Amino acid sequence: MTIVTSVAVWFAMNPEEELSSADVAAKWGVHQDSVKRSLEYAATKGWVVRSRKPDETARLGWRWHYTAGPRLLKEIGR
Repeated sequence: MTIVTSVAVWFAMNPEEELSSADVAAKWGVHQDSVKRSLEYAATKGWVVRSRKPDETARLGWRWHYTAGPRLLKEIGR
C-alpha cells in the first residue's frame, strides 16, 4: 500500500484529525523530508489538505500539517 493510500484510508476513518509531517513520517516509516513530496499528488487532487503551521520544535519554526481534503470528505459522505 502506498503512503497516499495509507494516509487517505487513515483520514477516511479519522476525518476530524490532523497529522503533522512528523506524525506521517513516524506512523508510516518514511523520512520526514519526503512526506511533502509523497503527498503532493493527494493534495492537488483534494484527498488531503496541506497547511503550514507554526511549530517551535521544527528546525524552521513551522511544519506542514495534513487534514482530510474535500474530495475525501465527499467520498465518505461528510
